This record gives sequence, C-alpha cells and structure tokens, in this order.
Amino acid sequence: MGTDSRAAVTPLPLRECKIRASILLKDLLSSDAQRSTRAAERLRALPAFAGQTPGEVLASREQVRRKHALAVIAREQGHASWEELRSARGEEEETPPQVDFERFFIQHASVFLNRWFSTYPEALASLRAMGGYLFPYRRQFFICEADFLKARGVDTTDPDWERMGRNWVEPLDPDARARLEQKLIALGYES
Repeated sequence: MGTDSRAAVTPLPLRECKIRASILLKDLLSSDAQRSTRAAERLRALPAFAGQTPGEVLASREQVRRKHALAVIAREQGHASWEELRSARGEEEETPPQVDFERFFIQHASVFLNRWFSTYPEALASLRAMGGYLFPYRRQFFICEADFLKARGVDTTDPDWERMGRNWVEPLDPDARARLEQKLIALGYES
C-alpha cells in the first residue's frame, strides 16, 4: 500500500490488532443491523469480498473467518496482509497476556458495582462518559472503579494509569500498561 495510508495510521501493538479483529467479527455477527453492516463494509476492503455488496457479505457472514478479520485490520494499519503486519511487529508476536484477569476479577467481585459490556465500543463509550478502569475479561469488557482495584492491592494513584488512559485494551501509552502489568504480576496475578 502507499505511504499515505501508513502516515495517517497510528501503529497499534500486535495484541491490540488481534483484539480489534475479534471485535470486527463480533460486530459482523451482531443482531444490530448498523454494527453488522459497518463490519461488512470494512470486510469489502479484502479482494475476497470486494465484489460483494454489504448485504451479500452479511448473507454469507458465517463463512467469514478470523483470518479475514485479521487481514482487514492489517490493511487498516497500512499493510497488505496480516503476515506483513506480523513481520513489521514481529518482536511482539507471541507475548501472551501475563495478567490472569479471571483470578484478578473473581475475588470479592460481588462487593463492588462494576460495568460489563459485550463489545469494546460500548465499554469505551462508558469509560469516556462515566470514567473508571477498562479491562478485557474473556470475550467481554469490564469497567471498575478505583475502590475495586484498591481492594486488590493496586495503587490507583500510579501515574501510569493516567498515561494509558485507564484503558487496558487500547492504552494511550503501551509502555505504561507494560509497567502496570509487571506490578499486577508482582501482586500475584500472573497467568
């Protein structure tokens, strides 16, 4: 692809690209017509779907695979293919999430009122509107308040929370999230 598309895109870490691909697939399968149509339109960027209308893509959406969603994200990141994107970000490839969020959130969760979302866009809108701390949890998204984190021994006054925008999924500063991840691991939440 040309340099113009690359210049306009902020490179995302490989892990974030994978999350966005999962969100794209969820959107495509959504019962919300607007969400599914937007996802179908994005898939039309691929040669396999370019000749189809969004309606045709939706009619065969059960045939769309993760590899297709990954290819869309790669193109949106300015790369011709997922393989090219992986090569460009190769140092990040197999960095598994190190924090066990299931163990982190299960303990004493019922004591706190937290917000749960099935899609990232909904969670992000809630984070922007009401604040909190956004995390992934299995195939969902979770927003908690500072007291929830404090009950787990987490220092919510750490400036890295603000540097990353309190968003574990799409941090403004990935280095800040990496530092916080090491602190959560030190608290015993390693996967």
